[in-house]
Amino acid sequence: MVGLLSLLLELAVRMCVISTSAFLFSRIPVFKRVLGQMASGRDKVIITLGFGLFTLLGTYFGIEVQGAIANSRAVGAVVAGLLGGPWVGLGAGAIAGLHRWWLGGFTGFACGLSTTLEGLLGGLVATRVHKVDWEVGLATGLAAELMQMAILLMVARPFTASLELVKVIGVPMTLVNGAGVAIFITMLRSLQAEVDRAGAAQTQKVLEIARLSLPHLRHGLMQCSAMYTARIILELTGVDAVALTDREVVLAHVGLGADHHLPGHPFLTRATARVLEEGCLQVAQTREEIGCNRPDCPLGSGVIVPLYCRNRIVGALKLYRARPEGITPVDMEVASGLSQLFSTQLELAEASRRAELAARAELTALQAQINPHFLFNAINTIVSYCRTEPNTARRLLLDLAAYFRRNLERAGDFCTLEEELAHVHAYLALEQARFGDRLRLVEEISPDLKAIKLPRLTLEPLVENAVKHGIAPLAGGGTVCIRAERRDHGVELTVADTGVGMAPETLAAVLKGCPASGGIGLCNVEERLKSIYGLEQGLRIESAPGAGTVVSFSLPEEGMKRAYLSAS
Repeated sequence: MVGLLSLLLELAVRMCVISTSAFLFSRIPVFKRVLGQMASGRDKVIITLGFGLFTLLGTYFGIEVQGAIANSRAVGAVVAGLLGGPWVGLGAGAIAGLHRWWLGGFTGFACGLSTTLEGLLGGLVATRVHKVDWEVGLATGLAAELMQMAILLMVARPFTASLELVKVIGVPMTLVNGAGVAIFITMLRSLQAEVDRAGAAQTQKVLEIARLSLPHLRHGLMQCSAMYTARIILELTGVDAVALTDREVVLAHVGLGADHHLPGHPFLTRATARVLEEGCLQVAQTREEIGCNRPDCPLGSGVIVPLYCRNRIVGALKLYRARPEGITPVDMEVASGLSQLFSTQLELAEASRRAELAARAELTALQAQINPHFLFNAINTIVSYCRTEPNTARRLLLDLAAYFRRNLERAGDFCTLEEELAHVHAYLALEQARFGDRLRLVEEISPDLKAIKLPRLTLEPLVENAVKHGIAPLAGGGTVCIRAERRDHGVELTVADTGVGMAPETLAAVLKGCPASGGIGLCNVEERLKSIYGLEQGLRIESAPGAGTVVSFSLPEEGMKRAYLSAS
């Protein structure tokens, strides 16, 4: 009993040495890729050779007992299979198994065979279980050692010697190797949890930087946005300096070296030039590799990543540390993650800028269709008065000149409702000169709403359409009513007339912008409203023959705020 206990303790000590050495091996990056199930074929070959070595060392750390070796080979072989699968376990077990067979002895072949099969057993178990934890490791280790004892009894000769050997080493080796596999798996899961926590912290850090900085990059890579972004990165990453450049100059540099890496000046490091030229991540672990032309530069190491926009390198992001060899894998991962996020945001900023330019060009084209429409009507009205009432013609020309002067002086996409009503009054002054008392205007607008912002030339085309197509055909004329009412989510504007109204087919043609329907002005207003406020914010038209026409649209609260800021 004392001999068994002594053997058990001695095996446990030696197993701990082997397990500790294997655990140190597990800290290398290739092993972490195996844990993350991202290992390549080359990685698995390295793991097989590594675990084969540690399994083999189990033989040399073994204890000679009755012409055989009590050992902890099973730990390396089984763990190799549990982590890498059947082929890795088989390979690692075969390496140590062939070595044990080569050493000889009456148990040489039996031990070599059992070690190989133990690795295979670990791999087969890994394919059957969802998660390899310490319980699985313990059970597999115990089963592997029991299998080894059975093989010794079946294969090793003479049988009496193998039976006596199993009586001595069976219990200690089964317990020690089973516990060894369980302990090793526990250490690996602890390592994986550590990696997961570090990855989660890194991801959280990158996302927080993105949350704070991306809104400032929406307008592109400029000095102000770059400076704000660099300060956020410096604060949240703990590096010693952060810089952003475009292809020519430093846009921002905060932290160490800010006294000579100045915004607006050409960048000073050769490493940055390489990144902008080659388009790949560069790690400079010494001052010489950074390549600053200032000998007193305090930057000792750095990681530099390119920033892309539309598949073109537009700048670089740089993270620096003061001491040489100070850039860690975490720094490189953070830099790469930020590079991808910032490049995506710059792409979106460029797309947004192009869309805005296209929208402005479209709005300009739509307005160009509206303005001549009003001008031609005004000129025709004035021409009709030139011979019969020259004074009226002169007054109308002054009204028209005042209208366009006011339009030019207040250039822009938006105006106040009061200014838009002035346009309407100028138009109606010309039309009332033609229709006289047949054309009447009613306004139902509270004074506090006259300061709201709306797209320029929005009401006037609706009033013009009401006069031309609704009131003009009636011998007795009619009334145009303009209303503004505050609603839950903004302001609703309405232009209603008591004119001839429209048949359903005519209304459908107007909404489609058919030129023959006379609906060009309405169509232009519809497109502008949708372009500015969204597809759901177009015109709403109600009309029936003999019942007049009501045209309304809404100005959403958020849209009016944007209009106010844009017009300010």
